[in-house]
Amino acid sequence: MTTPIFLTPGTICCSAEPAVVTTILGSCVAVCLFDRRRRVGGMNHYLLPRQRGEQASPRYGDVAFRQLLAAMTRLGCKEADLRAKVFGGAAVLPFGSLADTVGTQNINVALEVLRLHSIPLLARRTGGQRGLYLRFHTAIGRVLVRELAGDPANQTGVAATIHREGERSHR
Repeated sequence: MTTPIFLTPGTICCSAEPAVVTTILGSCVAVCLFDRRRRVGGMNHYLLPRQRGEQASPRYGDVAFRQLLAAMTRLGCKEADLRAKVFGGAAVLPFGSLADTVGTQNINVALEVLRLHSIPLLARRTGGQRGLYLRFHTAIGRVLVRELAGDPANQTGVAATIHREGERSHR
């Protein structure tokens, strides 16, 4: 049986058992890690790019990634077997240039830590001006993405377009 989990901002989730992890992103970013050999998956959902002098919290991308990687390792995963998918980082807040929004900074942190750990990035849906709804199937590494409608009165999703050869879901 697959366990449904809703991931709130500033948290992480890893599961050796099949789970479907859902979350909603705006300027926040989610990094999904998956180990095909062990069929283990995990996701973080962070709000800000870097911790600055406060207590370590997964609200920050650098901390959230370290905690996610540590949790995956405790479940028996090796960094060399991990693959990543990155989502979110929209420019939903009405300030800052597009090059320096909180969302852009969050995306940059995710890409930087993945490069640092040599974890291949298989897919990403980042930036834009609308939020995303994600469903991550931890046992198979598949992520379904829906873009949230721009009209606040109409919060239904529309099918997302993905940068990977026209896919609508990520395997």
